[in-house]
Parts: sequence; C-alpha cells; structure tokens
Amino acid sequence: MDRNTKIALGGAAVAAGAVAWLAARERNSDAPASYPPLDVLKPFAEGVWIVDSGPMIASGLSLPIRMTVIRLPDRSLMLHSPTRFTPALAASLAELGVVRHLIAPNIAHWTRLPAWQRAYPQATLWAAPGLADRAQVQRAGLRIDRELDTTAPVEWADIVDQGLIAGAAGFTEVWFHHRPSRTLVLTDVVQHMEPERLPPMTALIARLSGGATGTTPRYLRPVLRFGGRDLRTAVATLIALSPTRVVFAHGRPFTEDATTQLRRALAWAQ
Repeated sequence: MDRNTKIALGGAAVAAGAVAWLAARERNSDAPASYPPLDVLKPFAEGVWIVDSGPMIASGLSLPIRMTVIRLPDRSLMLHSPTRFTPALAASLAELGVVRHLIAPNIAHWTRLPAWQRAYPQATLWAAPGLADRAQVQRAGLRIDRELDTTAPVEWADIVDQGLIAGAAGFTEVWFHHRPSRTLVLTDVVQHMEPERLPPMTALIARLSGGATGTTPRYLRPVLRFGGRDLRTAVATLIALSPTRVVFAHGRPFTEDATTQLRRALAWAQ
C-alpha cells in the first residue's frame, strides 16, 4: 500500500470517527430540538394557532416541526403541514371548530397526513402541485383530493390569500396569508432554527446551511433560483403583504418587525 493510499484511508477513518462521535452526541443530547409544550394548540394570532411537535428525524438530523391552524368564518379548520396526530390534540381542535381542510404545502410536508386522513376521512386533502405524482406518496396510499395553485379556492378566499413559490426538481411551496391577522404562513422557504436548542450535528448543519439565521437554507436556494423572474415576483408579492407575523415549519417565527425580517430573509432572491 503506497503512502497516498495510507493517507487517504487514514483521513477517511478520522472522518468516519468524527461522524460517529457526533452521531452519538446527537442521540444523547438533551437539547429539546423543538418548542415545548408539544402537540398542543398555542394561540398565535386572532383565528390562528400553532402546534409544535417533533423532533422530526430527517437524514439523521433532529428538526423542530410545526403545524399552523387557521379557523375560517364557518368554523371549519385548515391544518397546514399537519404534525403528529394524537387523540388529545384532536379533542382540542374539536373545541375550535371542524377539521375540513388538510394541507400538504410542498413535496416534503405530507408524511404525517395519513394518520390525519384516517381520523378525518371527510376532510379535503389539498396538496402542492406534483405531490400526487410522487411514487412515495402513492405507495403510502394518501388520497389527494385537490391540487393547490396560485388562486385561493372559494373555501377560504374570503380571508386567506395564497400563491406558489416554484423551483427545480419538482419543488413547489404554497404560501398562505391570513388577511385578518396579517399572518404569513410558509413551510421550508424560510427557516429559523436556534442552534442552542438543537443537538450538536443538527446545530452544525443549521449554522452551515443558514437555517439558523432566519433565511432560506443554502441547499434550497439553487432549487428556487431555477424559478428566475417568477421567484423574484413571488418574493416581491410576499414582502408587499407587509405581514405582522411570519410562521414556518422549522424554528422560531417572526413576531416582531416581521416584514423587515422577511425582507432580510429573502434578500438573496431579490
């Protein structure tokens, strides 16, 4: 074995050891990786609630995850990016209204929906464009009833606006804006994970990706840039809404100077 091969093998062994050490620290960390209390309704704005859950394990990382609930004038409920289903949470939702709309806002945020669909078989499941065509979704037996687009359907158009942020590789995220409270609901396009709340490896990746700073993760930016002028138009539309609150699936929402924070978060795309 030549010297260069030994060096390469030695480097690979060191890297593997470092990954194993970080993985062990990840498993043993007492960082909450979420925002307790979990799986309970929390008032967020008039007519809007959030449910923090998780951590969600994705590619070995421990991520906080959040559902947003909007109550419509007829007391029907929209569940955006549903998280873990529990009977206790279902009972709390019943006190607010009737679950009639289940929302899968992009190609990643649908995996918890089968349990909700079993619990609420009469609810309409709305999905981001292209989700129904994905083999993983079809294998899961998820029934998708309606596809979301740039125009809010009659079911919520009176108080909720919506639009699309489209990129490459089939990625499309649907945003929602609750007009009465000026609450903007995103999913993955903005993330604001706090490293001190995360296990070591997840915290490191969050810092490197930008997901810890209240912006679009760097790994998602090339996908979104494929949208070109449409991306810039979508970003301008979001900022023009002048939201007083911005909530998303991963991390601490923007609740102060929200429009300024949103403009800063999406400056890379303007």
